Amino acid sequence: MPNLKDIRRRIRSVKSTQKITQAMRMVAAAKVKRAENRVKAARPYAEELQHLFTQVYTEMANQVPALEGSRYLELLSPRPIKTVGIVVVSSDRGLCGSYNSSIIRQALRLEEELKARGLTPKFYLVGNKVIQAFKRYSTADVLGRIANMTAAPTVHDANIIAETLVEAFLKGEIDSIEILSTHFISMISYKVQMTPVIPVKGRVEESQAEVGKQSGLKPEFLLEPDPVQALDQLIPMYLSNILYILLLEASASELAARMTAMSNATTNASDLIDKLTIVYNKARQASITQEILEVVSGAQAIKA
Repeated sequence: MPNLKDIRRRIRSVKSTQKITQAMRMVAAAKVKRAENRVKAARPYAEELQHLFTQVYTEMANQVPALEGSRYLELLSPRPIKTVGIVVVSSDRGLCGSYNSSIIRQALRLEEELKARGLTPKFYLVGNKVIQAFKRYSTADVLGRIANMTAAPTVHDANIIAETLVEAFLKGEIDSIEILSTHFISMISYKVQMTPVIPVKGRVEESQAEVGKQSGLKPEFLLEPDPVQALDQLIPMYLSNILYILLLEASASELAARMTAMSNATTNASDLIDKLTIVYNKARQASITQEILEVVSGAQAIKA
């Protein structure tokens, strides 16, 4: 027969855990709403900047000789790809379900696939979880690491990552850059996705296809003070914005995953409390029945 004291102790322990998970769910729910608002506020600007850059790039494509001298000219055209730079965005903390494990598994799988194709992967790691995982499971070179910022990423964080990646590309350490992160869909949904970033020509061609579907007059662009300075100002802003919006999407996805995980944990704790209560009641009933039987048997023995 189960010990009543042990069952009571376990029920108290589960109730205590339930209070913690409930509090964490409420905190995550409040944070994910703010993160969702940040994503929705940033998306229009990112889309408009993409549209603007596509138009300016199209104009610059006719002025390539005039762009000589810009440090970013190499970003506009592809080169033979031998080394692939990949930014992997995870979270700094756990308790968010399969959020980190799904990203880390895909990153490690991608590493093996690239090596099988004869390519060399180099990673830039964002978040404590992926940093720890790559120390244990990966042998790939690491371009850089950044942590303790995924809960509330800033433009400064995006600039740090962008500068490191651009320098590695210009030095020939990598030939392309892609970002493995999560796209926020709703409070209960997100998806892991790969986003190509450098060379920017590929992204521009995709945007040109979308812009080509739209009708209207084509504006005339004047690049002032000159095309080189315009390119040197626009490229860093463009790349930083891509990284920033992806970091915001990942932050919102992480909080949504944590809210869902804590909600499920709270529900599971409630179910476990119900089961333990039933076990406790049965054990208590059996104990009382046993005591009654002992009293009756003692009384009968005295009479005899």
